[in-house]
Amino acid sequence: MHEQGSASSLSIRQVTKRAGVSPMALYLHFDSLADLVGALIDHGFTRFRAALHAAADAVPGDDPRARLRALGLAYLRFAREEPAIYAVIFGAEHERQQEAGEPDQHGVGAAAFQDLVDAIVAVQAVRQGREGDPRMLAMGLWTNLHGFATLCEVSDNEDMPWPDDETFVGMISDAWLS
Repeated sequence: MHEQGSASSLSIRQVTKRAGVSPMALYLHFDSLADLVGALIDHGFTRFRAALHAAADAVPGDDPRARLRALGLAYLRFAREEPAIYAVIFGAEHERQQEAGEPDQHGVGAAAFQDLVDAIVAVQAVRQGREGDPRMLAMGLWTNLHGFATLCEVSDNEDMPWPDDETFVGMISDAWLS
């Protein structure tokens, strides 16, 4: 997957060759290539959530807004430091699975989003943020983070004055929550 950068380009033969096992060996652990990709997505989201939790837990004191900003910064850092995993968890194969109505096998993708919703609820509870549906506010923040991470990765345009991560996270959290 790291070599390919996308789960949608994997094949059973390619995976088992890289692992040094026969194609039939894969079927001892997974029913299909789709099941393997689902496991990769679950594993990727588990690592993603761990990175976000570590960042939020490192914030001293009990400032929910600072914790929310730490989550945003960790999101962007993960996208930059783990581009192959990021591509799998937010890539075409994951979208295909969602469109097909295939379940999030262990709920880790939904749990990652719920972590952001919970962070917004905590901000709202101490009246440091806008009232409103925390899921909709989380959706706005999440899509802004994703768009920024994706566009910064693919843009070579030196004329585009991209802000640094800290500035961007501050701007979008203020825009969505103030």
